[in-house]
Amino acid sequence: MRIFRNVLKQIARCRIPVLLLLVLSLAACLTPRGHDWPADLPPQQAFIATWEADSRNQRVQPRNQYLGWVRNFYTGTVVYPQGWLDIQAELLGRAAPDQEARLEAELESLGIAIGAEWAKVNEHRAIDSRLLALWASVLQLAELDCQALNAVALIANDVEHLLTDSLDKETVREARYTERLGLASFGDF
Repeated sequence: MRIFRNVLKQIARCRIPVLLLLVLSLAACLTPRGHDWPADLPPQQAFIATWEADSRNQRVQPRNQYLGWVRNFYTGTVVYPQGWLDIQAELLGRAAPDQEARLEAELESLGIAIGAEWAKVNEHRAIDSRLLALWASVLQLAELDCQALNAVALIANDVEHLLTDSLDKETVREARYTERLGLASFGDF
């Protein structure tokens, strides 16, 4: 106990507590807040890697803000309360047991690709909210397992081409999906 008291007196004389407090505070700001990442979302690191790979977006959007938008993508927002987790659950709830595992894996992969891009600031993203609403409608209208799997594959293909700039997002409209998937028209996006 005596040694502990002597160490505390020396620390107090050297003003180390102020320095120590400053260092600990800075360290807390730099460490990822993985402890509050929802367990039902894909691993946070998948999204951090996307954020780190885009230096242009990093300059205007802090990582925590980006990750907040990723969470919004999955859980919904005030404006659009249905998030990707809701859409995924709805589709899996309708899936035939023999198609459920495949559909789940494809939806999870597609969700990561879409969410990672959509969470960026508007001027730096290839996927905007109009596309999210369009794809949500397409997936909800795909009533048969084959339609759902085909819709996921078509959307995944479009996401890939949007991310490589080989598809203009303005050409991605409702007709693109209703014609190819045999869905009823639901109003142009």
